[in-house]
Amino acid sequence: MYFSCARKLYYSCRGHEQFHSSSLSYMEHLVLKEVAMKYSDVLKSSSSKDDVLSTDFDSLLLQTMGDLTIIYPDEVSGFTQEEMSELAETVGSYMAGIQQSLSEQVEDPEISRIANLISSSDNEPYLHSEKLNVTGVPYRLLSIDGSFVPVIIKTSKAPENGVWNNDRLHVTSFAMLAEETHGVPIKSAVVIYAKSGNFRKLNIHSNDRRQVLKAIGRARKIKDGKMPDKTESALCASCEFTEMCNVKASLASKLL
Repeated sequence: MYFSCARKLYYSCRGHEQFHSSSLSYMEHLVLKEVAMKYSDVLKSSSSKDDVLSTDFDSLLLQTMGDLTIIYPDEVSGFTQEEMSELAETVGSYMAGIQQSLSEQVEDPEISRIANLISSSDNEPYLHSEKLNVTGVPYRLLSIDGSFVPVIIKTSKAPENGVWNNDRLHVTSFAMLAEETHGVPIKSAVVIYAKSGNFRKLNIHSNDRRQVLKAIGRARKIKDGKMPDKTESALCASCEFTEMCNVKASLASKLL
């Protein structure tokens, strides 16, 4: 939550609950997350670009929309059939780009290996660090060449190259937890970008770890009462804390 928005962490720690069910943007996030979980199966069952391009992504989306009522019954209950159709149409507009992107990665041996390992596992591991007093659950933790590779799904589009900085720090935090759990150094991670169908592998550097430690320290100060500065982003429009977030931090809060 801190990497998403520090103010959200502040309000959540003050007892304000997050209500996602009324937000179409949040529902889009859930659909894209569920769709992205099928990307590895698509790559595993394909041996060439043509195989991916011949996959019926419309059926894949239709299946995902049908599964929503079972996986997220509370969230779906507040939506009309018309709104769900609009949601399916919106996500459907991304499918051609996702399919093309996956077709361009299917012949990459490293991506294929990662996809095969993800497809063969259904375990979302619980990780905890006594040293950092932090707990987390990545999408997958792959065992590769005597070490581990944490995998997370982000429902945004991938940047032109690499990964977004907040995503880098998020997945690095899982690497740090896994290192303490398994007692081996972890040097790489994977971010799957749902909206653009990209698998991005990254190397974890010492500066990434340093920034995660700083973020943990800042998050603790926020939990103790320090209101962080407000930042503007495209996500603000659909945020449930928008009204209270417009209140500026008091001088006392800034001094904590």
